[in-house]
Parts: sequence; C-alpha cells; structure tokens
Amino acid sequence: MTDVPSPIPTIDRLRLPLADLLGGYEVPPGHFDELRTDGATLRSHWDAFARHAAWNAEALGAAEARVAQQIHENGVTYNVYADPGGASRPWGLDVLPLLVPAAEWETLADGLRQRARLLNAVMADLYGPQQLLQDGSVPAALVFGHPGFLRPCHGIVPPGGCYLHQVAFDLARGPDKRWRIVGTRSQAPSGAGYALENRITISRLFPDAFREMHVHMLASFFRTLQETLLACAPSAAEVPHIVLLTPGPYNETYFEHAYLARYLGFTLAEGSDLTVRDDRVYLKTVNGLERVHGILRRLDDDFCDPVELRADSALGIPGLVQAWRAGGVLVANALGAGILESSALFAFLPGASERLLGETLKLPSIATWWCGEPAALEDVLPRLQTSVVKSAFPRAAFQPVFVDSLDEAERAAWADRLLATPEEFVVEEYVPLSHAPSWEQGHICGRALMLRVFLVNDGRGDYRVMPGGLARIAGGERQIVSSQRGGRSKDTWVLSDAPVPRFSLLQGRLRPEDINRSERIVSSRSAEHLFWMGRYAERSENCARLLRAVITRLPYAEALPLAMAQPIVRTCVRQGLLDPEDGWGSADAAGSGSDALERALVRGLVDDKTQSVTFNIIQTVRAASAVRDRLSSDNWRLLSRLAEDATGASHGSLTATHEHLDRVIIALVAVGGLETAHMTRDDGWRFLSLGRHLERLLYIATTVRDVAESGLFEDALLLEWLLDLSDSLITYRARYMRHPEWLGVAHLLTADQRNPRAAAFQLARLAKHAKALPGGGMTEMAVALQHSAEACETRDAWQGELFGGAHSLEAVLEDAETLALSLSTELTLRFFSHVYEPTHSTAIL
Repeated sequence: MTDVPSPIPTIDRLRLPLADLLGGYEVPPGHFDELRTDGATLRSHWDAFARHAAWNAEALGAAEARVAQQIHENGVTYNVYADPGGASRPWGLDVLPLLVPAAEWETLADGLRQRARLLNAVMADLYGPQQLLQDGSVPAALVFGHPGFLRPCHGIVPPGGCYLHQVAFDLARGPDKRWRIVGTRSQAPSGAGYALENRITISRLFPDAFREMHVHMLASFFRTLQETLLACAPSAAEVPHIVLLTPGPYNETYFEHAYLARYLGFTLAEGSDLTVRDDRVYLKTVNGLERVHGILRRLDDDFCDPVELRADSALGIPGLVQAWRAGGVLVANALGAGILESSALFAFLPGASERLLGETLKLPSIATWWCGEPAALEDVLPRLQTSVVKSAFPRAAFQPVFVDSLDEAERAAWADRLLATPEEFVVEEYVPLSHAPSWEQGHICGRALMLRVFLVNDGRGDYRVMPGGLARIAGGERQIVSSQRGGRSKDTWVLSDAPVPRFSLLQGRLRPEDINRSERIVSSRSAEHLFWMGRYAERSENCARLLRAVITRLPYAEALPLAMAQPIVRTCVRQGLLDPEDGWGSADAAGSGSDALERALVRGLVDDKTQSVTFNIIQTVRAASAVRDRLSSDNWRLLSRLAEDATGASHGSLTATHEHLDRVIIALVAVGGLETAHMTRDDGWRFLSLGRHLERLLYIATTVRDVAESGLFEDALLLEWLLDLSDSLITYRARYMRHPEWLGVAHLLTADQRNPRAAAFQLARLAKHAKALPGGGMTEMAVALQHSAEACETRDAWQGELFGGAHSLEAVLEDAETLALSLSTELTLRFFSHVYEPTHSTAIL
C-alpha cells in the first residue's frame, strides 16, 4: 500500500507542542520509518491518530502514569528467573500503539494464513509419510538431528487431523517496507494474553481515536480458539472439558496463563493435577477424577510426558503421549511441533510449499542458509560480514552473533568455524528493523520494532489471524529482546476502512443443560492453595493484631508489666513474632527488659528468621498467585497493594510500626470482606473459608489457654489485651459496660456463637462446611466439630472450675485445637494429596 501524505505537513498544522515532542525523533539511515514518510510528514494513519488523540507532553505523560498504575494494580508481570531485582518484573507497555492500515494488513494476513497451513502440512508429513525427506525437499539430517523432532510421536494422527491449533510468527519490516517472517512459535505460542491486556489498557487511553479509526476487535480470535478446541476434543456425547496446562507460578508468562484460563473459561492445571487412566486424562478434583477431553498446553514438548519424552521432567503428565496416541485426549498444539521452530527450516519452506500445497509462498521469510549444504555454505561465506549466525539446533547457551559487530580477527574465526562444522549453524541476512514512535522520558523517540502475530485453526482447514498482535520495541540494544532485557511492548491497532462490528466472547442463549453444568470445577491443587490462602490470610491478621496489641502498651508505665507478662510473651512466641532461640521461650524471658522486647517485636514485623507479619502476608499472596484465575481483579489489586506495603516495611520506631500495622490490618480486613461479600459459594470458596475458620479457631484456643493457664485471668488489663487482639473489645463494652472480667471474656471468646471471633462460632462454621464438602461430606468430622461447639457452650467450661474437670475451659479448648489439626490432616489426605491414587503411569510399548 502506498502511504497518502497529508495535503499540508502535519506538524505545521497541529499544535506547536507536537513539533517539540518530535524534535528528538530520529530514525537511523537505512531503516523504515513507521511514523513519517520523508522525515517531516506523518503517514496518513498517524495523521488520523494525531487528530483524534491528545498529542502533548502533559497528556502523554498522564497516559504513561495511568498505564503504569493499571499494570501495577492488575499485577501484569513477566517473571524472570534468577533476576537479582526480583522474579516478577512489571510488564513494559508503551502508551503509543502500532498502527497498521487495512490494505497492508489484508495482504499480510493472507500470507500468514498460507504459512500456517503450510506448517501444519509439513508437520503432518514429518510425523507421517515423510515425503519431504524422501525426495530431499528437506534434509533428513536437519530433522533427525533437531531435538524438537520427537520420535515417539511419529505415526500419531491427532483428533481432527489438526497438528497446529495455534501458531505465532515474529515479523520484521525491512528498509523496503516489506514484512518478513523472522521466527516461528509453534510449541506453545505465548503473548496473545498480553496482547489482549495491552488492548484493554491502551484503548481506554485513546477512546476517540480507537472508535473513529475503526480498530478491529480481538474477541473473535479467542472465540475461534474456544470453538476449535471444543469441536476437536474427543468427547462423544459429553460436554468437552478443556484445561490450560501451565508449568506453574514460576513460569515467565504465568500471568498470561491465569489470564487466558479465566478469559476463555478453561481450567488452569499443572501437570501434577492430571493423571492418565486407561488412555484417558483426568483432573484430580475435590469431587474425584474428572475427565479431561482437551489440553491447551503452555508447556514445551519434551516436558509434557516423563514416560516417553524427557524423563527428568517434573512438570508433565506421565502417560500423556499414550493417551494422545490412543485418541483419548486432544493436545493443542500437537506434541512434536518444536521442529517447526528451527531457523534452518526457513531455507526449505518455499520448496515444501510447492511440494505440499502447490503454491508459491506469498510472504517471505528472512533470507536463511543452512551451512550443512555445500552450495549454501559457498553462497554465504562472501556475505558473512552482514549476516547473523545462529545455532541450527537449539542450545540455551548460544546467542545469535551479529558478525558486523565483530573485528576482523573474530570474523575470520567464525568463517573457520563454519567450515569446520557447517551442519551446526544457520546464517541469516541482517535486516535493519523498522523504527516506530515510542513515548519515553517526556518526548517521542524512535525504537526498533518487531511484531508477533497469532493465528488459530478455524476447524475447517484454514486459520484465523488475530487482527492485532504483540508489538515489541527494543530498549537500548540493537535487536528486539524479551522483557527481561528492557524491551517494551505495544498494542497493535489494525485499522478498517469501515466501522467494525462489536463482538463478545460470550456465546448465545443458554440452554437448560448449560445450567446443569455451570458449576465450576475445583482441582485438588486449587482447593489446597485456597485453603492455605485462607489460613495465611487469617494468620497474617492475627499476627498483626497481636503485634499491635502489644506495642501500643509498651510506652505506658502502667501497662509495661502487662506487656512483659508470661502469657503475652508465650503467645508472641507461639505466633512466631519472637524467636525462642533468642531466649524468649524460657521462664525468665520477662526479665529481658522492655527495650529488648521492643526491638524483638519490631523485628518480628519483617524478619525472615521468624514467622513475621510480612512473612505471612507474602505466603498469603504466594498461595493466591497459584489460584489467580479464580480471584477477581479487585481481590488481586488489594493483595498486590498489601504485599507491596508489607515488603516495604523496615525496622523503625514504635510509632512507625504502629502506623504500618494499622494499614496492614485495614487491607487484610478488606481482603476478607471481598471473600465474604463477593466470592461465589462454590467448593473453592468453601476450602478458603475452611482455612480461615480453622486458623482462627487455633488462634483463639491457644491465646485463651495461655491466659487461663497463667493464673492472671483476673487482671483487667490482661483481659482487655485479650479482647483487643481478638477484635472483641467494643462488643464486650457494649454488652457489659464495665471493665473486663473473666466470666464475660471467657464466654464471649469461647461460647458465644453470635461473636465471629468465638471458638464456638468457628467450630459451628467448620462443622457446616465439613458436612457440605464434595463426595457426601465428612460426616463424622462434622459431627465431632458440632459436639465441640456445643461443649464450648456448656456452662461448666466458662463458669465452673478452670482446670481438672472433663469439661473445664482448658480441656474444651485443648480438644478443639486437636480437632482442628485433625481436620487439616483429613482435608489434606482426602482432597489435596489423593493418597489413594498411584503416582505414576506406564506406556504401552
């Protein structure tokens, strides 16, 4: 397409600030300029954008701040292994989109669809008749020597005959304005979820431009992905159950895995969540084993099955290859697709297209030579200086070598190396990347650009192209890099010449059977993480309230002896705020002095050595991140802010510590409020609630026992402290309008089922949840919990003798604590660990 320049130079007729913003915008000679035609005139589509969007430093600066805030609040991250700055790095997103005109996109999409059909046909041939190898269209050594070619997968025909359900291509635009394919992502293409998040963020910044420029929507692409997987899954008369297979929370793109699972309505599962039985795959759920009909994998080929593929993989599903071979499950993409990512394959795709499709390739790849062919080696040596050398077979330690950046001796050494082991290397032409405008540090500058475009099989032999993509711009380096090296992303706007229809991912009218299957499946792993999220969240609040209740009394002389009292010190040790190795668990700990106690408690806010408040909050967020697909955006924002505030705490004064604890407690109460008021009452919520009530019961039982056993239960200040850390002080005062007395305190904290902080309240709720658990519930445990709740209400427990009797307060609370621990063990054995399940599967050879 030929760009149509504006009748008048755009910079002259726009407000002066634009000229100022573009004052530092430069594109190196020999690189295509995405923004301007002749170094002064905006391209037509950018001129339209400038007319509909606010182009001035103040507006773009404010937009940049909003983008950063939304990315932070939504927790959009790209995880980086072994990064000294932290594993989770915020996603980089430029405020200016990449604009692609309609006619240009139509040509590009047509070529990409053809390339996707070709790769699907190539894979079908390589794992089937291998005609390409027999007639020499593709060298056999290149295929059989590549680790991406999986021999156990030869001869397997996937359900529906489709090998590539989704594929992504990395594109670069050269100085001649033509797009070239520079990379293929065929195993588990990543980035579509990030592209969707980018779209949601950037479209809100420029709503007028987005509407008036007729930008294509992305939802139809994801709808096609849904429909294709559901249609291809071997489910007979059943409604297909699709899972998104993730390596887990430490994978670099885990945010995207959780994001897409939630958006598509698929179950997010790790390899350990799945098991193979009779050539079928099942998900371990709290209801038992649930059939899985399709797997959308985000796990590389060789990690998927430790039985037939990589034996040391702890991420895969033992027996998956055999289940797939037998037609018991859809795997998308088909295992073995990694061979298609070989850079050396580019050199042979034109011939393969003529052989398999009878078509000439419409969209070129970057010029590539596999040095294992003598003719190619002869051709490449004279042009080596302007080329890039890559490994023909994937090696993690080998980085592409830009030969023009080497000195003469290094170039000669590379020429010798190519001659010595030519089959090991691929040589590619160096393409000067196009430059696109990027908003950085108060002005618009030019950055090198690459574009990843995604395609999905439409179930009818063709592919649908996402009308957009994930554009990436370089940081300070010459080549485009992923987020771990400072590159950023861009939203990609594909323009239309006419208004575009609105499209929703949601399907049409519900049917009665849709209502029957609407209950969301809860995997055992999700249930366990939700359970521990509840426990750690409650533990965090308990520790924060305990610490605040103690340090608020330290500055006052009349309360100081109380703060040093044995039950308080013992409770702090039990909750992990004081380290027993420092002597705080000994009988004479109270003699250590108030200064020592103050320092130890302030350290207890953040120290890793103890189970500090910060430690428990981090564990809460860690458990939550493993079930992020089940949490609302508001819930995650609260947790993210809480974690940020907690990790920012330091050893400070009592005043600073007190203020920090106030913020933490308010945030924790808000998290609990969201869980109570907004979470659907499904099995996932039930396990979360079980964790909270169980942890609160243990806290109440132990703290009340500590006071009871101390013999100081007539001390009004100590009882006030006990009510304070149980958040029941106002209730007591409103009810009795007098100083705390043991009879009232003991009843309020143990027997009163109207008090959400009472032991009886927790026991009753635990009994209710235990009875309603999947599989008919834990009836015996529910009965025992209910009996324990009734025992707490028995008058003898809180009004009679404290010690010695079968129904004394001490005995009742000790029994409740034992019962709570037994409940935790039973939940683990029955719902989380599946101890009755074999831990391995074998292949039929």
